[in-house]
Amino acid sequence: MTEMQFLLDLVRAYSPSRHEAPAAKVLHAQMQKLGFEHSWIDEAGNAVATNCARNEPIDLLIFGHIDTVPGQLAVREENGKIFGRGAVDAKSPMAALLFGAAKANVDYNVMVAGVVEEEITTSKGIRHLLTYCKPKMAILGEPSNTNGITIAYKGRLVIEGKMHGQSMHSGMREENPIERTFEFYQTLRHAFPQHGTFDSVIMNMTHVHAGTREVLNVVPSELDFDIDVRYAPGTSAHDIEKKVRELMPRNVHITVKEQLDGYGIEVNHPLVRAMVPSMREHGLAPRYVKKSGSADMNITGPAGIPTIAYGPGDSKLDHTDSEVVDIADYKKAIEVAASTMKRLKGELSK
Repeated sequence: MTEMQFLLDLVRAYSPSRHEAPAAKVLHAQMQKLGFEHSWIDEAGNAVATNCARNEPIDLLIFGHIDTVPGQLAVREENGKIFGRGAVDAKSPMAALLFGAAKANVDYNVMVAGVVEEEITTSKGIRHLLTYCKPKMAILGEPSNTNGITIAYKGRLVIEGKMHGQSMHSGMREENPIERTFEFYQTLRHAFPQHGTFDSVIMNMTHVHAGTREVLNVVPSELDFDIDVRYAPGTSAHDIEKKVRELMPRNVHITVKEQLDGYGIEVNHPLVRAMVPSMREHGLAPRYVKKSGSADMNITGPAGIPTIAYGPGDSKLDHTDSEVVDIADYKKAIEVAASTMKRLKGELSK
């Protein structure tokens, strides 16, 4: 099976979070065809392969997520491009790293894994994988275009809130929980200005629920909301939460639903130093990327596993209905990945 046909099959295997089995099956079959010494689907549903015995320590983990956000899209190949849900985020990066690892055929110990539930808060796949694999280094498949090395991701803080008030007729002029909630949110936005740099705190209200359209002449007694906060490595989630609590009006209750700290790697790390000349070898001008989202790199990095992310595709298309990857870029990324893994031999043998 060609690299292109495999990617088409992987994208066609619709796999929203918690329903990754079709994609895992396709990936596992390809791992077997590529001749890895061992391959399996583990208890979490990850498709895993190694070039060594299963109980040997792993030098390099190559991984990417095989789940997608919901919403099936028509999959097609057209004008040198592949369209479909997951074509960018993150099946083409996963496929590029898989074929890169097979092409590199290195003699140090490599594990390749397609992990589950990255797009939801559980990150079940990578958390389970790390219970039996503690690699020296890792490369994550995430879109960065062919010349982008992702060296940092912001952290994530999810705040769940409830504004309390008193139910009343809409003709009365009393305190309205809906109005108080949006006033509170505007106060937060002023306290955390989004000035466009990587170090800024990005705060967005992503869910609001109050009342019912069946009874529009009643002011609801409660409003539920969620705020998604993104913050740079080194920024304190505790300090952000403390500031939010200081600015809260009366009758508000908040709970932190998720906290995932940011992660960054130095540009002089061997992983980065191996990828830079590999890009240049294939006619690319390397650039360093810092992303305002979060990924499984936020889990492997703080676990003591130096990690970078790489893969074809424009990350601006993540989670959109316009996911498309250029086939030439996909094939170029395979070459870059293979060259990088070959260059890492000296570092991993130390």
